[in-house]
Amino acid sequence: MSAPAAINTGYNDTVLSEYGYQLYDNGTLSNGTDCFLSFGQFYPFIAENGTVYNGTSCSYPFYRIQARGAVGIVFAVLSILLIPISMYNLRKLGTRHSKYEQKRFRLIGRRWQWYWLFVVHILAAVAGFMSIDIDRDYIQGTSLTSYGAVFSSILPACLASVWEMTRHWGSFEERRVFEADPFRFRNNDRRSMVHLLMPIIFYVFGFLLFLLTVLRNWTVLIKINSTFIVDNRWKAGVIFGLISWLMIFAQVCVTYYYYHPAKLPWNIPLCYVGAAALVAYSIGLSFNEDISPFNPDASVLAVALWGYLPIIYIMVVMNVYAHYQMNDDLVIQKEKDERDKATTKVVLENVVVHDTKNSSGGTADTLIPTQPQRAYTNAEIMAFARANMRQGSARANADEDLAYIKASS
Repeated sequence: MSAPAAINTGYNDTVLSEYGYQLYDNGTLSNGTDCFLSFGQFYPFIAENGTVYNGTSCSYPFYRIQARGAVGIVFAVLSILLIPISMYNLRKLGTRHSKYEQKRFRLIGRRWQWYWLFVVHILAAVAGFMSIDIDRDYIQGTSLTSYGAVFSSILPACLASVWEMTRHWGSFEERRVFEADPFRFRNNDRRSMVHLLMPIIFYVFGFLLFLLTVLRNWTVLIKINSTFIVDNRWKAGVIFGLISWLMIFAQVCVTYYYYHPAKLPWNIPLCYVGAAALVAYSIGLSFNEDISPFNPDASVLAVALWGYLPIIYIMVVMNVYAHYQMNDDLVIQKEKDERDKATTKVVLENVVVHDTKNSSGGTADTLIPTQPQRAYTNAEIMAFARANMRQGSARANADEDLAYIKASS
């Protein structure tokens, strides 16, 4: 890259040599630690003691916003606009409508997918706005390193959000089975151990992904890697991300194996595909600099389609599905009411009404099973008791009304 204007060369060679400064053809003056622009209006002065006056950093935003920055702005704005919708769905689905909270089905379990999605919202917005400086900076520096760290954090957060969404679906299916038959499963069986280990395995590999791809010295990587192809540490981290992605599929298989749900919610496979696109993109950019978001000269279309679009896609799918989804407590209550109605109907079809005398000498309707040899379930016995109470209460109220009418006359 050549300087966009005439290079300023009027420096004291002795001072430059003493403090290790060198003037380059791109119009920069650097000693390996500090870098200053030295062309056109940029003319730093180096004193005899090495102090630099009127110096402008090489990462100065010299250029205008181009396509990369414009796409980043759109990406950031869309992420911000979707935040209120995610907050509404969190309140809708994360509110408790039952009086008691069961230990195995904590309220926090429904909310984790939204908490992670909020992290994705914030990281996406920050990365989008940071891409503006990548377009504008004369020499890439802090802007590119910060962008690399923030953008790399999006993949672990996205995987965690999709994982929690899938895990909660499995937990909800378990709760439906438990509400219908509390004694169906034991607490210390192999199923319980699987549910305990799977989140641990997922988050271990997710943390390794974060550790190897995010928690690193980005400045050194950019200095030594002029082609912007990431190193072996990044490639190893992406492999752990692939394992985390496979764990999401394993969670779906475990849910089907133990609870036999009627169908798979459509948001899970759609978000799973979006997460697959992000993992594939992370693997691809490890070998191709032309699509890498860490390369300022990379294809803007590739970065937008493979880097930004899957993230927005996951946000939209999760929120659209949540718009039509009922709160878990309301679904459980609805299914419970339907079971009670069905049980009451079965019991009432198998009983007859006889008049029996009560302790006061009056008569009351009592429900007697027509099939005494049949073994009734606990739910049927409870419904039978409720039916007796309703019949007895109605007859008692009628006797009181009749007595009141006679007394009044």
